[in-house]
Amino acid sequence: MNKKNFSKFILWLLIGILIGISISYFFAPEIGKILSLTVKSEPTPVPTPTPSPETEILCQTKTQGKTIEVNLFNQKLRMCENGKAIKEMQVSSGKPDSPTPTGNFRIINKSLMVYSKATNCWLPFWLGFSQDGQYGFHEIPICEGDGGRTGLDKVGQPASLGCVRLSVGDAENLYKWAETNIPVAIY
Repeated sequence: MNKKNFSKFILWLLIGILIGISISYFFAPEIGKILSLTVKSEPTPVPTPTPSPETEILCQTKTQGKTIEVNLFNQKLRMCENGKAIKEMQVSSGKPDSPTPTGNFRIINKSLMVYSKATNCWLPFWLGFSQDGQYGFHEIPICEGDGGRTGLDKVGQPASLGCVRLSVGDAENLYKWAETNIPVAIY
């Protein structure tokens, strides 16, 4: 074989190998892994599943009747009936320096509106859950000095002095649904 034919042979051999590797990479990814080939590409976004109305969200508490669950990590509240969530809402729990207490509680009192001397704010749709009366569920506060709602933009992140704040509308729904003495689980 002369030099010219040998060069053509090597060129065609290399082209064949590259085509073979390319085909094997796209049609047989395992071969590409064995050959340690890496091809940079944009990651394919994975769509976030949205629960359909038929999808049931199970609650942590499996008791019969109504319960309220608050997941402080996700800043979510679930209204549960017989172990299944009937509604899930975004909340704003206590800041790191004034955390929301965790544990098992009960709704001990309800009031359409209470006044907090500590914050100089009105707390609509109050549902108290601590024996000392310090903590409860309520709508975004209406504060005297601010001239309006305080923390509307903070729902979904810790921002309160320990209570669990709900957005306008969600607090009223919870208030109308909840009864005194129903269990509350905050974790």
